[in-house]
Amino acid sequence: MKQTLSPIYLRQHVQRVMVFITTLLLTFSVQSAYSQTGSISGKVTTSDGNPAEFSTVSLEGKQYTLVDHEGNYVFTQLPSGEYTIEVSFVGLEPKKKTVHLNEGDKIAIDFELPASSNTLNEFMVVGDKYSITSRKESPYVARLPIKNLENPQVYSVVDIELINEQMALTLEESFRNVPGAAPAKTGAGMPAFFSRGFQTSDNLRNGLATSLKTGIDLAMVERVETIKGPSSTLFGSSMVSFGGLVNYVTKKPYDHFGGEVSYLQGSWDLSRLTADINAPLDQEKNLLFRLNTAFQKENNFQDQGHGTTLVLAPSLSYQINDRLTVRLDADVQQYKGTANTAWAVNSGVTLNSYDQLPIAYERSLIDDSFVGKQLSSNVFLQAEYKLSENWTSTTNYAYANGEYNDLLYNNQYWISNTEVRRAIGVFSPDKTGRKQFQQNFTGDFKIGSVRNRLVIGLDYIDQFRNMKYSYVWLDTVNVMETTPDIRLQSLENTLGDMDTPARLSKQRSYGAYFSDVVNLSDRLIAMISLRADRFANKGTYYPLTQQTSGSYYQTAFSPKFGLVYQPVKEKVALFANYMNGFKNVGNAAQPDGTVSVFKPQQANQLEGGVKLDLLNNKLNATISYYDIQVSNSTRAETREDGLTYTVQDGTQQSRGVEVEVIGNPFPGFNFVTGYGYNDNEYINAAENIEGKRALGTPEHVANAWLSYSLINGHLKGLGFGAGVIYVSDVFFNDTNTFTLPSYTVLDASIFYNQPKYRISIKANNLTDEHYWISDGYYVRPQKPAHFLTSFTFKF
Repeated sequence: MKQTLSPIYLRQHVQRVMVFITTLLLTFSVQSAYSQTGSISGKVTTSDGNPAEFSTVSLEGKQYTLVDHEGNYVFTQLPSGEYTIEVSFVGLEPKKKTVHLNEGDKIAIDFELPASSNTLNEFMVVGDKYSITSRKESPYVARLPIKNLENPQVYSVVDIELINEQMALTLEESFRNVPGAAPAKTGAGMPAFFSRGFQTSDNLRNGLATSLKTGIDLAMVERVETIKGPSSTLFGSSMVSFGGLVNYVTKKPYDHFGGEVSYLQGSWDLSRLTADINAPLDQEKNLLFRLNTAFQKENNFQDQGHGTTLVLAPSLSYQINDRLTVRLDADVQQYKGTANTAWAVNSGVTLNSYDQLPIAYERSLIDDSFVGKQLSSNVFLQAEYKLSENWTSTTNYAYANGEYNDLLYNNQYWISNTEVRRAIGVFSPDKTGRKQFQQNFTGDFKIGSVRNRLVIGLDYIDQFRNMKYSYVWLDTVNVMETTPDIRLQSLENTLGDMDTPARLSKQRSYGAYFSDVVNLSDRLIAMISLRADRFANKGTYYPLTQQTSGSYYQTAFSPKFGLVYQPVKEKVALFANYMNGFKNVGNAAQPDGTVSVFKPQQANQLEGGVKLDLLNNKLNATISYYDIQVSNSTRAETREDGLTYTVQDGTQQSRGVEVEVIGNPFPGFNFVTGYGYNDNEYINAAENIEGKRALGTPEHVANAWLSYSLINGHLKGLGFGAGVIYVSDVFFNDTNTFTLPSYTVLDASIFYNQPKYRISIKANNLTDEHYWISDGYYVRPQKPAHFLTSFTFKF
């Protein structure tokens, strides 16, 4: 008897057959694919035979993989052909091998890296921030590629890894690592510091001009270089101080995909998101792109104040051929919020220190409605052309622009021990700009047996400032009583009734310079440099009257000489230098109707010391003594006829000692320490300041940062850091009777750093120190104890 098959049974049977056929087809396809492709694998070890974990292996620059904890890597399903395998690790030269892969081949290629496992672990965990020999090499300091021990000049470097470890967010925070540098802010809040008895407030970007109206966010910064002493020979007069200059170096593209995204939170509702994304844009890796961006919101620690910051910094590099490389980068930084309170003291105050004034530390006497906008932007274009084996041409163009749009600058004047007169400075608007064109030819050649490294340069700067500035006195308040409210609307009503003329000023400078580093022997090096500079002040134009006044022209020459002798080659260097700086000084209309034509103000420095690079680049130190003499300063002089004239015979002296010691004495432990002593006074000056010390300049500054990271074991990557900065008392008035008290600030951090992520926690000002910083005229209270925490994802 025949059995009838049900429809359900038939459907299930058909499904089984189809699954069987599909499985056979897939198996055949996979076997066929594998029979037609091959694989490349291998092992990467260190010089002591251990696995080189977390090294990067790339295949033709298109595929990437990390070496695992056993040292293995593998690339599968590769078609036949020729392949180049490259193994790289941060801080080491990459290693390459080329192989030919036939169909079905399984090739094993092993690598050995020229470093121990401990060295690789240390690189992975703490990075390369204290490898000072390589990190201190800079193309900007001498405008030549010379080493630190070959340079008779003193400079310091704060790099990205130290910045990240300290969770520093702004440029002035990085200054805490610079020997003898007391962090400060200018009247409008720009980053500055006092060094060698002088204030440094302008900041260079990649060695060229900026025109800032905001602070500088470190999201776009790779390293911060501070060059000590008068440096006009190579950098002109517009952007430098007699105490030194600051050059921040922006992040540049590199040749593979990578980056990181980070989120940070902190006290006073601080919220910050940053991103760093890098990618090659072509297969040959000739066209590279990198983008850094940041967005931050934060309230002030005082009872009023808030701000929002936005940063956007793209960078592009294009290697057109073996000789020519073009680089283009830019950054825009915008701040919207209240300006910080700026305090000042006049002769009505009988107390002698700021901490004696009877006002709570958290009081601001301002209002959240006084919101302004600040903008800074920079564009940089460079063409580097290899003329020959010995000569290179570098053409640089920089355009910088800054704007205040209704910046409401709060001024609080103590007119007695309990009374404050409140005022608002209004920039509406204030626009500044600088264009700089620079052409350098650098050569490395011999004349006979004598090696010369020479830079010959031409420099042109065109700058302007277009501003409309109003100053409004608001009221006088007694801080012991209830403070009256102030609002933006009442200020706007007052401004509407004021007649505030705009004014436009323009300057140009034309410079030519050379600097030659001559190897007189393999141990004795001389540096000879000279600049000729022509400055043209086009004056100030007033649109309402259509009048221009204040134009003048000056010519200055700025020489520099230096000697370096290495008694122990590449380990110990004795150095001495003579350096010059100058500032252009305008003509002065005298009370008798005459006009005095002045010379540039001059600063001449003599310096000597020793530089050390010991323990296989594990200990680096610089010790120096300097003497700076300033001449051609202008001062007021009251004569027998009772009239006050401006004369140019003022002099000033600044002497001191600076010490920097940086070390990595054993794996995982690193330290940065510095100390500066400065003695300065006005020698020939106005009667009220003669023999006195310059405002805001501390006698003693000391700093230290120590960190330790575990580089082996299950907790590898866990680290701890602690730091301190001490700044002694500074005078806050011309007669040197009122002071800002000394301060000591302690910070500490804990972090866990892995190849793919980093977690950080930081406590700043652990002892809750109440302290103030100054630009020599205004005072700004600083943050009490506060905390930061961040998470970073790396890719």
